[in-house]
Amino acid sequence: MKCPREIKDLLKVLYNLSPSETEVMYYLCDNEARASDIGEELGKDRSTVQRYLSKLRSAGLVERESVVKEGKKGRFYVYTVRDKEELKQKIENRLDAWKDEKLRVLEEI
Repeated sequence: MKCPREIKDLLKVLYNLSPSETEVMYYLCDNEARASDIGEELGKDRSTVQRYLSKLRSAGLVERESVVKEGKKGRFYVYTVRDKEELKQKIENRLDAWKDEKLRVLEEI
């Protein structure tokens, strides 16, 4: 199941993401990739993408997996949205909390 483009607006509001952060999140919704691959695909610097990924991981929206290539030294990280149903549930929970917060603000008027 492909993520709808409209999810970018929802993520921007609910998680206070920048347009670039939402682009990275949208890309990962349907792909798994290294930070350098994401940067190349979206025309962003790898270090900038890594900052975006850090924020997305802190929000619990993406996961990072350590990968070691056979016969090579070192490791790299692959980022992904592993479980879309879990992502959907997280967003729904955040939407409910956001709605409650905004309704409390309205009650103070």
